[in-house]
Amino acid sequence: MRHLLAAFVAAIVVFFWGFMSWAAIGIWDFAFPPTPNEVAIADTLKSSLGGDGAYIVPFMPEGYGVSTDDPAKQAEFEAFEARHRAGPFALILYRASGSEVMPPVELIRGFVIEVVAALLLACVLSTVKGGFARKVFVGFTVALFAATACYGVMGNFMRMPLPFVFAFWADAIIAWTLATLVIAKMTPAKTR
Repeated sequence: MRHLLAAFVAAIVVFFWGFMSWAAIGIWDFAFPPTPNEVAIADTLKSSLGGDGAYIVPFMPEGYGVSTDDPAKQAEFEAFEARHRAGPFALILYRASGSEVMPPVELIRGFVIEVVAALLLACVLSTVKGGFARKVFVGFTVALFAATACYGVMGNFMRMPLPFVFAFWADAIIAWTLATLVIAKMTPAKTR
């Protein structure tokens, strides 16, 4: 029961940190520069893309990277490589329908996800032998691992801008280290 309560309180801390860092004080604003010509870009996306999805420009042709004797396929591969070198490169996360800004259901879903994640972290920390400092070390290492494995790898292979990757990476580490502090403080030390 103590682990459930610790996870719930940790999720509140993570949720509050997210509100403070992203909305109230905007420390990660540098990761999202203003969009010039937003209306023209939105109109182009609406007329150019199908439904919801993640789109990559330029798109890699089917079979790319496999040797071929087909001159048409080879020309397609070479044209892709030329577009890739010339740029621009874009990963477009697209939702065709609009939405309210931060509707309550989105906040509720976000909090539920954080409760589940905090519960998983509490489960990991419950296996740690030792007291507060040992749990904090392990929890920080878990946060560092998860943020690096997710945002570092995604940033590299999806060629995301460094400020964007750094903001999400640092935010995850800070948020889940704060959660670790709460869970480590609220749960008993394991001696065996």
